Amino acid sequence: MEKIRVLVVDDSPFSQKVMKGALEASGFEVCGFAQTGREGIAQYRELQPDAVTMDVTMPDMDGLVCSREILAKWPGAHIVMVSAMKDEALIAQGSAIGIQAFLQKPAKADELASVLRQVCNVPQVEEQFHEQYIKPFQAAFEETLVELLQTQSPVTVLPVISGAFVSQGLAIVLGVTGGYQGRAILDLSQATAKALAEHLCKGTIDDQEDVLHCVAEFANIIGGHGVSRINHLFPKLDLRLTPPSILFGEAISIVNPKLKSYVIHAETILGPISFSVGFVGGN
Repeated sequence: MEKIRVLVVDDSPFSQKVMKGALEASGFEVCGFAQTGREGIAQYRELQPDAVTMDVTMPDMDGLVCSREILAKWPGAHIVMVSAMKDEALIAQGSAIGIQAFLQKPAKADELASVLRQVCNVPQVEEQFHEQYIKPFQAAFEETLVELLQTQSPVTVLPVISGAFVSQGLAIVLGVTGGYQGRAILDLSQATAKALAEHLCKGTIDDQEDVLHCVAEFANIIGGHGVSRINHLFPKLDLRLTPPSILFGEAISIVNPKLKSYVIHAETILGPISFSVGFVGGN
């Protein structure tokens, strides 16, 4: 599957820059920009984008007129109005023309991405993603444990949880960006982390910083393999990992009220190791 191609029609260079950053971070392709209504129509004719984000106020015509002309020529066009203005009259007029959704600036990146996917008729992909994403991460977790520990460890997947994630003592947190925003956490006790680092490095490690770096790379490998598997299944999402953050202490709770996550748990020869992964939005 190819990325969803979006034409941004907005007379503000600042807004264009913000929209480009938000869209590309969510796995979309910004195929063009237009600063006037006439330019928007011409760009649509040339680029044939999958979707259009449309401002209301522009120098030559407003976004309603521009949208009406685009839809008259290309009835299948998917237009989302993104403007500082959003009121019942505007929504009523826009809906009558055929504009499919209305967002108010500054639009949140995840909300913009979700709306664009809906108007482009990809809710089925979203449903499939939220049903299936745990399997690639589970496979990556299990295979990494077998390959690096040289032993099979019993693995269980715990039901989806929301709210606080309570750590065993050391949590390596990886952000996931792209078509969906998410988070992965490798979690283990500090004693297990030391044992894991010494097992991987085949020797005693006395420096705690070396232990942390080793375990962080272990988490990065699992996360990277999981993300690669998902990108193979859902290429449009173009998921990427952010650099790991390391949290450790006796009482760590990691909270994201919008996120629901699975926990993959393994009883290894070195001690219990968990890998939590979840994404914002969807079912």
